[in-house]
Amino acid sequence: MIKCVSCGNLNQDGVLICVYCGALLDLNERVATKSFDDADYEEGTAKWGSARFTPRTHLVLGIEGETRSITFNANDITELVLGRSDPKTGEAPPINLTDYGGLEKGVSRKHAVINRKDGSLYLIDQGSANGTYLNGQRLVAQQERVLRDGDDVRLGHLMIRITFEQL
Repeated sequence: MIKCVSCGNLNQDGVLICVYCGALLDLNERVATKSFDDADYEEGTAKWGSARFTPRTHLVLGIEGETRSITFNANDITELVLGRSDPKTGEAPPINLTDYGGLEKGVSRKHAVINRKDGSLYLIDQGSANGTYLNGQRLVAQQERVLRDGDDVRLGHLMIRITFEQL
């Protein structure tokens, strides 16, 4: 991983321009990341980067620049729509990002969906105008991608850190 000296975000090796702020990366700013092997795995315990999402896990959405976060119990998750409220009708999705600057940051009314199936969570862009990004990579609309503990999701310009917490 390469740490951007301008914004401090981590970028994948081989990238020359920061996917977060567009600054030219200094290849001397490599950061060692821990890798997990089978010996580090404990049944039912999420590790950084883990895609395992058990019934004893909470999904925590940490919004950049906010002290508060949004938390969901695994047993309550089948499909969560992320978006913002419609100012005309007042309709709002289950994860309403209006109070987090959703409108100003380009979040669509029904921007993306998080689905739970087969012990994992999946993120799906709903054809949003300003795009959904997972760890800096723009998602193709209607194609699911696995969410992992520690992932960064960007809806338009709204950054969200995904965390799995054990009960």
